[in-house]
Amino acid sequence: MRGTRQSSQDLDDALKAALRLLRRRRIPYMVIGGLALSVWGRVRVTQDVDIAVALEEEAEADLVRALRRAHFLPAAPRAMVGHKLLVCRYLKTAKGLPVEVDLFFVHGAYQRQAIRRAVTVRFGGQSLRIISPEDLILYKLLADRPMDRLDIQTILEEQRGRLDRRYLRRWAKPLGITTKKLVLI
Repeated sequence: MRGTRQSSQDLDDALKAALRLLRRRRIPYMVIGGLALSVWGRVRVTQDVDIAVALEEEAEADLVRALRRAHFLPAAPRAMVGHKLLVCRYLKTAKGLPVEVDLFFVHGAYQRQAIRRAVTVRFGGQSLRIISPEDLILYKLLADRPMDRLDIQTILEEQRGRLDRRYLRRWAKPLGITTKKLVLI
């Protein structure tokens, strides 16, 4: 439907607003999903912003309140505290169309390690922490959708010779990634 898609400016505004809030609160984060793929693989059209955050469960309610004050609204009451995923809509966009911002609360050792390994890059005129290419591959192996398999191939092509394959193999087993899936990398 014409006119109902967010502009790249709207996505950029939502990303900036989310990162401003996370930085102000000193919450460790990394950008994941389609935006990260455009850094390590290929540009793919995305309609949302995906961010993993390292946040203690008891701090989730405070973050939700801060998000509301910053023009974010949870998509549904079920997406509130207590779940691993908080889906929000950023409302303050140029076109007036909400932008989905998915915040993934990470608690496990691997996810926290991935956030520590995130790489600072310049993207969209700003500096941000983005998931490493190895961790993006592992995330995509875990999701294992057809789109993820294609994304992995583009990351492998674009990052040829620069990936830490030992790191990939080291985390595959604890994450439950089968040897069959590892053949991809």
